[in-house]
Amino acid sequence: MRSRFKYLLFGLRSQLDKRKAEKAQERKKAATIDAAIEHLVDGIDPTMRIVIGYKKKLWQAVDEVLNYIDSLVEKIPGPVECNRKSFATDPLVNAIFATAGDIQKIFSQSEAVRAFFNEPMNVNVDECYALMCMEKEERTGFGIGLEGEVVKKDVPQVSVNFSAHSIMSPAATEKEVRSSLKQCMFDALISNTFESVMVNHMREAGTDEYRKVLDRRYKANQAWGQELTDLILSIRSDAITGSATSADASTMQHESGVINGQLETQEGRLARVLEILGQPESMIRLDHVPMNLTRMGIKVEEGSSQAFNKIEFTEFSINAVWHRIIVLVRYPRNEMRQKDGLF
Repeated sequence: MRSRFKYLLFGLRSQLDKRKAEKAQERKKAATIDAAIEHLVDGIDPTMRIVIGYKKKLWQAVDEVLNYIDSLVEKIPGPVECNRKSFATDPLVNAIFATAGDIQKIFSQSEAVRAFFNEPMNVNVDECYALMCMEKEERTGFGIGLEGEVVKKDVPQVSVNFSAHSIMSPAATEKEVRSSLKQCMFDALISNTFESVMVNHMREAGTDEYRKVLDRRYKANQAWGQELTDLILSIRSDAITGSATSADASTMQHESGVINGQLETQEGRLARVLEILGQPESMIRLDHVPMNLTRMGIKVEEGSSQAFNKIEFTEFSINAVWHRIIVLVRYPRNEMRQKDGLF
């Protein structure tokens, strides 16, 4: 009887502990959603707070957006070791860097990486994790190729090149880097929502004022890394430059009509925000791009007689105006060059 009582008591305690843990997790999630809503409202239009129940109306949409971003970031492969050894052994590293020396040069020149390793708290940290972004370019040309066992000249080829490598948000753990990327994506979504909702007002204020508003908003939020802040600002600057030329007249008239007809009140503006948040995949995407590449960076078809590696790249896209290949990387301290010997 006594042993049975102990068993029941143990089971009851286990259930209570489980419920406490679940409640704590729910409170943590609720706090995250609450903070995200306030950050979103601050970034789009703080006057939306006068709408009765604005937080309740935004709750589910923001929760779903955060879940969407979580699912994207957690699917990013890595971390990928970047060093001289991996250049010879890892086809992905070999593809995105021209030489083994370029790996050391790019990481050593990064002010963010140097600042990370120089932090007193990181004195015993032997490696850093970071997000690396780069541009991918495919060029069509002619070169030497194989047809069966015959070497031929002037064979049409597509070469794949990577440039403008940028190292962002270095941290001591992979988790911290993924968290920074999630914040980056959420702020990109806010930026695009702001542009869509406030487009009419910003047209009236002018492009210069638009840039000033964006600059104030993103530079005010430094908690998740200056590099990613600058990235978002550059993305929006590119979008402004591209869209400020000659947009389709009928589209502009439609947008103005919608805004004038529906967004004269904060309720209407909030409704527009909810509509946009309901389709986060239209603004933020991660696509996995498979390629067959030779060691020389030549793109070949399946079944080619040339030796090649199957490589899957991850492309990060924002609002269909900005595309970069991204890699979650890991780099060792002992391969950093001294600053005087970078070149």
